[in-house]
Amino acid sequence: MTDKLDMLVKELRHSDETSVLTGLEARVWQRIAKTQPSPSVLRVVLVLRALPVVLALGMGGAVGARAMTAHSELSAFSASPAYSVTRLVD
Repeated sequence: MTDKLDMLVKELRHSDETSVLTGLEARVWQRIAKTQPSPSVLRVVLVLRALPVVLALGMGGAVGARAMTAHSELSAFSASPAYSVTRLVD
């Protein structure tokens, strides 16, 4: 058993495996580059992620623009301030 193991170790030492590993790093980076999406796809994903935020800000601005301004600064502490949902629905 040990003779066979010694023989296998000697064969591995003498084998020329460096030729296989020569371009390994370059091949790995090429495969990584192929798996990354293109910049145009990334732009579309960014736009789709930003769309709900833009819509929420736009709708909030439209609702806020319709809100009636308060006559007094203390109206923020009232039961239904000028910017409350109940006043906006009225």
